[in-house]
Amino acid sequence: MKKILLIILLLITLCACNEDGKQKADPDERYMYIIEMISEHETFQDSSNYFDIAVEMAKISDGYRYYITIDNPRIAMYDIELLAIEKSVDYRTQMAANVGIFEEKEYHMVPNQSNPDQGYVKGIVASGVSKNPITTLFIFVQFKNSDFSAVRSEYFKLDVSYGEQSE
Repeated sequence: MKKILLIILLLITLCACNEDGKQKADPDERYMYIIEMISEHETFQDSSNYFDIAVEMAKISDGYRYYITIDNPRIAMYDIELLAIEKSVDYRTQMAANVGIFEEKEYHMVPNQSNPDQGYVKGIVASGVSKNPITTLFIFVQFKNSDFSAVRSEYFKLDVSYGEQSE
């Protein structure tokens, strides 16, 4: 009887994982968790040693759309996540610019390599909407090493205004 219960418990545990053994967090919970992490973070960078990051803004009918680009990786970056917020915006009712949180597909950047069909991209662009022609974006970028044993998170604070590009 004990063996049967142990086998059932083991089967339940194994079924809770996806096909590669990793259990994915709920995307909605992850989204809100990252927003909270950015809001509570105190030190921000304006550039990275691992990739280039830039922001630009364009006028749209009901405000402004900003585009955050990360590209030019200097190291191999796997399972990339990006999320950007403006302070004083309620992201429970408005979607924050993000990549890699809600998608099933993972994005990877490796220097001088590209195979979009398998998730290896040259760069990543996330966009969001602002009511202001001048704003400050607080950006979270996270990636893993090739065997997913180390996670690196970086926090950026970039000012952007309509008509100017920020790097």
